[in-house]
Amino acid sequence: MAVLVACGGGGGGGSEPVRTTTSVTVTSPTRTPKQGDAVQLTAVARDQFGDVMPGTSATWSSSAPSVATVSATGLLQAVAGGTVVVTATINGVPGTLSLTITPRVTTTVTVTGPNLTPQVGESVQLVAVARDQFGDVIPDTTATWSSSDPGIATISGTGLLQTLTPGAVLATATINGVSSSLSLAVSPRATASVAITSPTSTPKEGDSLQLAAVARDQFGNIIPGTTVIWSSSDTSIATISTTGLLQTLTTGTVTAKATINGVSGTQSLTITAIKVSVTIGAKEVVFDYTTDRCEDLDLPDQPARFVRAEDGSLVLIDGDAPRNYVSRGADFNSLKRDCRQPPALVSANRPTADSYENLEWLWVVYREGNRWHALIHNEFHDAVSSTCLVSDPSLANPCWYNSITYAVSTDDGRTFSKPSPPAHVVAPAPKVWFPPLPGVPPTFGLFVEGYFTPSNIVHAADGYYYAFLTAIPTQGPTAYGLCVFRTTTLGDPASWRAWDGSGFNLQMTSPYVTGSSAPLCTFLQTVMGAGHIVYNTYLDRYMQVAISEGWSEIDGRPACGFFYSLSADLIHWSEPQLLAEALIRWCNTDPQQPRVLDSLFVMYPSIIDHADTTINFERAGRTPYLYYTRFNESGLDRDLIRAPLTFTRID
Repeated sequence: MAVLVACGGGGGGGSEPVRTTTSVTVTSPTRTPKQGDAVQLTAVARDQFGDVMPGTSATWSSSAPSVATVSATGLLQAVAGGTVVVTATINGVPGTLSLTITPRVTTTVTVTGPNLTPQVGESVQLVAVARDQFGDVIPDTTATWSSSDPGIATISGTGLLQTLTPGAVLATATINGVSSSLSLAVSPRATASVAITSPTSTPKEGDSLQLAAVARDQFGNIIPGTTVIWSSSDTSIATISTTGLLQTLTTGTVTAKATINGVSGTQSLTITAIKVSVTIGAKEVVFDYTTDRCEDLDLPDQPARFVRAEDGSLVLIDGDAPRNYVSRGADFNSLKRDCRQPPALVSANRPTADSYENLEWLWVVYREGNRWHALIHNEFHDAVSSTCLVSDPSLANPCWYNSITYAVSTDDGRTFSKPSPPAHVVAPAPKVWFPPLPGVPPTFGLFVEGYFTPSNIVHAADGYYYAFLTAIPTQGPTAYGLCVFRTTTLGDPASWRAWDGSGFNLQMTSPYVTGSSAPLCTFLQTVMGAGHIVYNTYLDRYMQVAISEGWSEIDGRPACGFFYSLSADLIHWSEPQLLAEALIRWCNTDPQQPRVLDSLFVMYPSIIDHADTTINFERAGRTPYLYYTRFNESGLDRDLIRAPLTFTRID
């Protein structure tokens, strides 16, 4: 028999106890996070039985937000080194966790760039990365930038490098006191093309043109600061200086080349002549041999030269050896031979070649203040040698030995005196005189050698005084030519230097003084002989006028007369152009061909502008006068003629 004993009453069971939060535990993956780390914390609540209470929500707080902050979800952000206590509160019950934040120290900085060999003109963005003692990148750092050579490249505050010139440069970034550098080699920009520009592609003979060359890279951008090497395809047509200044010398086509960094560009130029039409007005007689001469040998035997005296009056030099008279007048219309005075220069007529004082022409006069400097055309005629003309030192003697000497006047050109020989010699014949050998035929009836018939003197912009002379190096049918020589001191005969092909370096010395022959001056590339020089302001060129030295053609027929040539530098001269057709003694053309000037023989042209205000009439404009000597039909009878000219450019 079983006996059941029941406990409790009424059949009901006992109730469960209420769970309450009694503790909160905070955990972290690490108790020593590094500065900058983000760490997810966890908070767990437990009840009085020690059981985890699910579904709870914590409220988070940091004891030191400057060391570490904690979000509402428990994400800890390590801000700086130090100790921080993080508290999580659940249902009013807090739980804490102490953490030690390890500070991150910058130990290295690395600088990088996309291109370590940029070209001049490029911009390169550099980047600097800082790493801590653990080798980790330190974010949100600011670098201070600097360049080792700002002349090669500059760097902005954001690390943007700007290249300026070729060279090596260091770019340095500093973060938290730690620095690092990046080496870059700035190279010249690669030149892809070179282009030349010119003010014109058809300059005139004698023009100066400033050329420019521009280099561009492969992107078409201009490359600044480049060095250009210039060259001409034909330096006989045009030269180019190192700065790109092109000087035209004669007509023709030339190619200018500019080379930059091994890349070349070219420009073709066609050089043409200045063309001028000349109108000649009515002629008038300036000196009439029949009525104006002082004596029978007083006649115009050289190009007419004018000098303005200190009182403003005019002096005309156009006489003849052995007694050189001048004309004077208040103006060009009142000129009279000064026969009341002795001749301005009387030839010494010494009998030896080495004296350089023989038959003397007062050929050129140039006034500086009260000093009237003169270049003398001196002729020695051998009156001793049997192959010459014995006992006759006159012009009839076929043996001529010519030199140029110096004289000076301080009395308004009334009398000229020379330094003691041989100090008066300017341009002596290069060789000592030897008479011709028996049986050797003369050239045009003469045995001529030396330097003779100097042009007038012009004072150029470079400060030098320039003149020209005709040179015949040896007796006989040899070449002759035109030479140019210059000085800065007219009063010093030894100061003149002749052009030697590369510069004015040749001192013309006497073979009688040195004991040896002297080098010959270098002939200019022109067929013109020494004549008369002016600077023509209308044509902006030096103009030389002279008689034709041989045959020239006009409209397909041979013609003779007065010709002119133009130059910008007194060295390179244009092809001669006809000034006036005329009859020249040794240039025989059809005698029935009408002559513009005269039906008689003419010589010795010069260009004089009556409106020129310079002392020595060195300039001429569009309407100067042509002066020349006319040979009348009887003996010594010669007249000095002038005719007005008008130049008109037709090119």
